[in-house]
Amino acid sequence: MVVTLYKNYYKRKKMKQKLLLGLLCLAFLGASAQTKRCATPYFDSIEVARNPEILKNRLLLEEFTQQFIQNKDNAYDTIIIPVVFHVLHKYGNERISMEEIERGLEQINIDFRADNVELNNIVNDFKEIIGNASIVFKLAKLAPDGNCTSGVMYYETDLTYQASNTLKYTITNWDPQSYLNIWTVSSIEGSAAAWSHYPGVDPALDGVVSIYTYVDNGHTLSHEIGHYLNLAHPWGSTNEPGLQSNCDIDDNVEDTPNTIGVDQHCNLGMVSCGFLTNVQNFMDYSTCESMFTEGQVDRMRAALNSLVSGRKYLWSDENLVQTGTNEGYVDPGCAPIADIESDIYDICPGTSYQFTDFSYGSEITNWDWAFEGGEPSSSIISAPEITYHQPGLYPVSLTVSNENGTSSITREKLVFVPDTLAGIVAPKLCDMEEAGFPEYVDDIFKSWSFIENGNAHWAKYTNGNTSLRIKNQSNGAGTVNSFITSNINFNEVTNPDYIYFDIAYAQRNSSSADELKVFVSPDCGKKWIVKYIKGGKSLVTNGDVYVTSTYEPTATEWRTEKIDIKNYKEKNHLRLKFQVESNGGNCLYVDNINIGGIPLIGIKETQPDMFHVFPNPTHEKITLNFSLSAKQPVTIKIHTLYGGEIYSQMVEGTNGSNIKELLFDNRELAAGIYLISIITQEGQMTRRMIVTH
Repeated sequence: MVVTLYKNYYKRKKMKQKLLLGLLCLAFLGASAQTKRCATPYFDSIEVARNPEILKNRLLLEEFTQQFIQNKDNAYDTIIIPVVFHVLHKYGNERISMEEIERGLEQINIDFRADNVELNNIVNDFKEIIGNASIVFKLAKLAPDGNCTSGVMYYETDLTYQASNTLKYTITNWDPQSYLNIWTVSSIEGSAAAWSHYPGVDPALDGVVSIYTYVDNGHTLSHEIGHYLNLAHPWGSTNEPGLQSNCDIDDNVEDTPNTIGVDQHCNLGMVSCGFLTNVQNFMDYSTCESMFTEGQVDRMRAALNSLVSGRKYLWSDENLVQTGTNEGYVDPGCAPIADIESDIYDICPGTSYQFTDFSYGSEITNWDWAFEGGEPSSSIISAPEITYHQPGLYPVSLTVSNENGTSSITREKLVFVPDTLAGIVAPKLCDMEEAGFPEYVDDIFKSWSFIENGNAHWAKYTNGNTSLRIKNQSNGAGTVNSFITSNINFNEVTNPDYIYFDIAYAQRNSSSADELKVFVSPDCGKKWIVKYIKGGKSLVTNGDVYVTSTYEPTATEWRTEKIDIKNYKEKNHLRLKFQVESNGGNCLYVDNINIGGIPLIGIKETQPDMFHVFPNPTHEKITLNFSLSAKQPVTIKIHTLYGGEIYSQMVEGTNGSNIKELLFDNRELAAGIYLISIITQEGQMTRRMIVTH
């Protein structure tokens, strides 16, 4: 019978309690990086390996915990823990609202007071041991400096992506002996949902980190706060539920049956290690988590009475007064904190943009906007719509206020209105070789822009011809980076049906799934339309050979791609965006973005001495210097950027270095830009040639 299985559990449990202390070090150090939901074992094991003093602190805490449980009262008084949320964001969905945070905190309080409706569905064998921790978590109303706070702080930072403990040394926590610090982020290293540290770590690391989507959705924060208060997973301090060997590891909680662990299911009749599993436990990985046990509550209350990590000070009367969380505290209200999105707004001349107020901290009663170059140039509403007529780069200022005070912010370069006749004048071959590319410091209308996240970004690569490269292997999964061209002027092109570009890419293994998307914007960058998407194997150009070292393409490992722009060719507002999402692969290269010209079909050289054209610019003759691997015929061709062939000659090439001189006069070649190519048995190489008179 199931009941018999559970009741017989206690005898075996007590026999194994001594085993936990012997396995404690092993349990903390044996964490796996293969996270499924909670990254606590992974991040915590890293810190334990760095600082052996952590284990000493935890052994002391364990001794205190056992003594505390033996001498505990029958019931616990309700205690209050002050909380501060640090929201790390880039003005996307990860910038969660005060309402979302309040909903999440409400769910935490329901869970820790055993007040959740799911308790009605607890398996009968465990109903008698449902634990009520009698803990209330409250947003702080006073900051460490004594000033008013809402208990929620916002930080614009790239650290919101692929978060690790690094963020805590940049976005410093508030005194962890006075506040429970919770950081929310866009994504976490290793694709986990959240993590915490057990007591005893460096104070700078003390607290909980969670992906923003889990704040007001489910019980993830309750699970992580359980770790923060010294609870392990029911199968022990690892991240590998489902292993039979987990039966030999204990969480040192008297009333949680030993288990192999639940892995994202809700089998309420699950029996493992000879006992009925407490599948509905908050500290397991089930899909129906609903309860703490009385034994888990005892351990959490012991942690809150211990000096390890100063948990005892969190709920002291003195600290509650200092943080504005004591009963009877009257909140005087705060002044708002002004905030505007920092990314540049791109709009065409004569069009408008509706601005968003990102101010926080308190209710706002007054807005005062200032828009240099805009119409109107000022506004007193929260979300004004402003029109810009003249090209330029303009600042925006905002002042917000209420009865408690005023706050102001200015973004010096927030609105960019391009000159639609400047920028890229088609036809144009963007081969990345031009001086000043891609950031023309003297001409904002020619400059390209970059959206950078993670550790590696798009950057010029100059081993051979210049291209743009991103090292995907240096970024965590899901990291997105983009580069955006300046505005494109098609006035001089008759039928610009396609835009061509060259790519080179290799996978590291079969799981590599880096993805390239190319967008067009018909309205100067205000909105974007996907025109090209390839990822994983479909992106590969090196013949499906996995490359574990840094990939550098050979001459034959480039492919020309194209996007259809027939629906946009009448516009002078077109821009291109190349966006890559890193996902375990290798380097991706982009070169020869050919706008309104002919495609450069053939190979792409990577060795700088394979094909030289000089002098360049020229006005009467050109010399070609190229290398061949064997004697063979070579065809030399010159094309206009529109694709018209104006010169063709076949010569005999020799093994090694070859030098060929071409003479011409002004009647043959007008001033302008041309494409000069050599075609061999091995493929084609093309250079840009500039003719002046």
